[in-house]
Amino acid sequence: MNNLTIADILTPGQVKLDIECTSKKRALEMISQIIAGTQEKLESWLVFDTLVARERLGSTAVGRGIAIPHGKLAGLEKPVGAFLRLKAGIDFDSADDLPVRLIFAILVPEGGESAHLAILGQLARRFSDPEFCMAIRDAQSSEVVFSLLTRKIVNVDEPIETS
Repeated sequence: MNNLTIADILTPGQVKLDIECTSKKRALEMISQIIAGTQEKLESWLVFDTLVARERLGSTAVGRGIAIPHGKLAGLEKPVGAFLRLKAGIDFDSADDLPVRLIFAILVPEGGESAHLAILGQLARRFSDPEFCMAIRDAQSSEVVFSLLTRKIVNVDEPIETS
């Protein structure tokens, strides 16, 4: 699992754009519902509790309007992610006090520390690039955002093939 990439944990259906949201709690609830829909027998409240427990240790906002909530969950089949681009920024207890609009959540199975760190590292590198962040903020479709996040090239006129 050390070679895990963002493309391994994200599908186009797990990328949601211009979501109306007014609080950190509501954003985590929305992400929990998306993630829970990816695996049978995965309950959204359990995902939510896991993400909230991690937030209590300290905000997962990384600055510049970006947050990467994450956690480990026993019984999870495989690592999974979800991305939200909010219509307007929300308070995420960020150290730079900037409202958060871009949220990428990651959940890995208990004991999946290497996968967890690999994905967090990839996301940190991508989101530290101002041009990448601008492209994500300006993208007109979830397919384009998915392509940017996973570094896959897609023709927006053709459906994305998932295997």
